[in-house]
Amino acid sequence: RTFITCEDIDISAINRELAYVSILSCEGGGQFRFRLAGTGLQSVFGGEARGKTADQIDACRGGSMWAELATRSMLREMPVSGATRMPDGSIHYWLRLPLSSTGVEADMVLCHDRYLPAEAAIDPDRAAMRADLSLRRDREFVSA
Repeated sequence: RTFITCEDIDISAINRELAYVSILSCEGGGQFRFRLAGTGLQSVFGGEARGKTADQIDACRGGSMWAELATRSMLREMPVSGATRMPDGSIHYWLRLPLSSTGVEADMVLCHDRYLPAEAAIDPDRAAMRADLSLRRDREFVSA
């Protein structure tokens, strides 16, 4: 098959990126609703996204990587990825993977999104590590 199922996801293999993972379910009319959204996305989304549609979140509204490319990934049953420079100069690295809740057809999209500062283009790994450290509750004990 050309999509993954929920059972295929090995959480331990992606645990370092879970804060940046979301799952969109497709509803009628091509609208997507967040079933899950990692804590690393809350600052970009302005709060918890779970239960909201992509159109209800300012950061997602009008961005082709949310509705248009999530639809493309799901319908073509192919991963879609890219990087988008944001108006503030930051870079949005994104990945959309078709996902099936039933194992029969893709009806959801597994998303991975990293919003990194403009200087991330020089060293994306270092920028991602700094972003990860900023999420840690014990960060005052962690040196960068």
